Amino acid sequence: MDFLEACIRANHEIYHLLNSGENDLRTELKRGFGGDISLKADLEAEAVFIKHLQKFGRIYSEESGMIGSGDDIVIIDPIDGSKNFAANIPYFGSSAALKKDGKVICAVVANFAAGYMHVKSERHFKRCFFNGKKAEEIVLTPVTGIGIFEKAYQSEKLALYLHEVSLKYRSLGALAISLSLCRETDFVLFKGCVREFDIAGGWYMCEDLFRFKNDKLLLVSKDKGIFDKIHNFVMELSL
Repeated sequence: MDFLEACIRANHEIYHLLNSGENDLRTELKRGFGGDISLKADLEAEAVFIKHLQKFGRIYSEESGMIGSGDDIVIIDPIDGSKNFAANIPYFGSSAALKKDGKVICAVVANFAAGYMHVKSERHFKRCFFNGKKAEEIVLTPVTGIGIFEKAYQSEKLALYLHEVSLKYRSLGALAISLSLCRETDFVLFKGCVREFDIAGGWYMCEDLFRFKNDKLLLVSKDKGIFDKIHNFVMELSL
C-alpha cells in the first residue's frame, strides 16, 4: 500500500536523522499544538512526515495541528516519547495512521531506539527493521506476566490495585509504542488525557483485542481475564 511504503520511507529518514549526531536536536523550541514543548527533533521529524505523507490527505500533527487539505486525514506523532529521546532513555519512536471515512485503515508505529517499525493494515501486522533484517509477522503471545501502565502516577488507587492483584507493569513513556506491543504484553493501560495523535496508530493495532477507552483512560489486553479484572475496578472507581 502506497501510504505504508511512504511511512516506512519517512521513518527511515527520521531514524537516520536521530542517529546523525546533531547536537541541537534536543533543543526546546516552542510549545506545540498538543500543549507539550516541541524539540527541534519533533519539528524536523514533522517536516519529514509532511514531505512524504501530505499527498494522502490533511495531516493532523501533535506539533502543528491540522495541515493542508484533502478528504482523508493522516494522524501523526512525529516523535513519540520525545522526553525519553531528550534524556537518552531508549524508548522513543513515531506514529502515523491513515483515517478514511472516519476510520483508521492502516498505521505504522516506529521504535527508533529499538530499531524497528510495527506496520499494520487489514491484511498483515508485521515488524520491519531499520537494519534490513527480514520482516516478521507479529503474533499473539501467551501471557507473559508483565503489562504497561503509562502515566501510572495519575492514579495511585489503580496502581495499588494492580499491585494487590499481582499484575506487574512498567511505565515507559511512549504510548503509541506501548500500544503497538499489545500482542506481546499482558495489558496496556493509560491514565490521562486521551489525544488522537497519541493513540490513533497504536489503538488501531489493538482493534481485535479486548479494549476500553473514554476521554481519560484506555485499557487493552489480549487476555479476557486480565481485561475484566482491571476494567471492573476502573468502573467501580468511575475513572
